[in-house]
Amino acid sequence: MLEQFEISVVVPVYNVENYLNICVESVLEQKEESIEIVLVDDGSSDRSGLICDELAKKAANISVIHKKNGGLSSARNAGLQRARGTYILFLDSDDYLESDACCVLMDKVRDYGELDAVVFNGTEDYGDRKVPMRRQDDCIITVMNGRDYLVKCYRNRNLSAEACLYMYRRAFLQENALCFKEGILHEDVEFTPRALLSAERVLEIPEQMYHYVIREGSISTSKNKEKNIRDLFQTLQELDELADQQDEELCRWMKNALVNSYLNMVYEARMYRKEYRKLLDKKFLLGKAATQYNRLRVMLCCLSVHLYCIVNDASKKIRKK
Repeated sequence: MLEQFEISVVVPVYNVENYLNICVESVLEQKEESIEIVLVDDGSSDRSGLICDELAKKAANISVIHKKNGGLSSARNAGLQRARGTYILFLDSDDYLESDACCVLMDKVRDYGELDAVVFNGTEDYGDRKVPMRRQDDCIITVMNGRDYLVKCYRNRNLSAEACLYMYRRAFLQENALCFKEGILHEDVEFTPRALLSAERVLEIPEQMYHYVIREGSISTSKNKEKNIRDLFQTLQELDELADQQDEELCRWMKNALVNSYLNMVYEARMYRKEYRKLLDKKFLLGKAATQYNRLRVMLCCLSVHLYCIVNDASKKIRKK
């Protein structure tokens, strides 16, 4: 009979030989004992696959999947199929967890009963500087359904899409056929709202337990942003269609959040540049803003993308003073 675990930690692995041991060690050191680690070697070309096998020899609760390279979503989906835990955590192989993370999460389940999702916080680690991944000023520790949780987060501009900041009940994911869309970047932006819409019991807690390590060469720091832009815009279009299927209040705030995401993409990629200008679709922004602030941002962007980026740069400098 297969052993049952409280938590399965799914770790997609691709060319991270310098980081993998730290990542896995952070799970092995967890104070919660009933944990399995599923390492998914996604066709690594360095020593990462070998390190996975060496780690599995040292710890009985580690299993390894070696597969052809298919991207982050493909690796996570493969790990989900192998996982045996009651709950699922997603941990990127160059990141790490606080030593009490799993214990804190399971204590919440014991306190509040069966939960479809637990949302927590993390830090972006820049070496000498750490920044919270999400604001917690509006965190009220109470169980909500996913629809109400989404409205709250959208209204406060505080929805965390990162899958690594959620612990999901595995049966909940299976019952709702929830998996990651493969072949795209920004898979979390596509997955998280869809998952939360199906959730009946969601708990948000303030603890910062995930360390997201910012390093050069990762997808998030890539200089060529064309695939990022294409995939994100495709995802935002799909979420726009999903918003149209919701009640009036959720639809309104969901579309307002799409405006935020699109405008952030325009600014981060500097889409006035020649190589990205062809990807710009200002029509997508029209009629979606729910606040006066966003309506002004849309007007400015539609008037001049270059001017919009200049104003954002100036605003950032003022906030830093």
